[in-house]
Amino acid sequence: MISGQRPDCGRPAGCSFMVMEINYGPFSCEFQLPEGYDLGEALAVYQNGFLKIEIPQSVRPSGRQQMIPITEAK
Repeated sequence: MISGQRPDCGRPAGCSFMVMEINYGPFSCEFQLPEGYDLGEALAVYQNGFLKIEIPQSVRPSGRQQMIPITEAK
């Protein structure tokens, strides 16, 4: 599961919209990986508005959940 909070960065005074297509607030996305991936070696990097997750294949599947820290690239 990937979850977070996208802040409403505010709008300048006097600014109005007919339609706003930028979502803000809480979000989450959950997905299942097939067996055979090593979550212990997973890497997650947030850079330029994109989240890149690399999960190598493993020799033996663990079948357990694991937290993966996300680092912000410089």
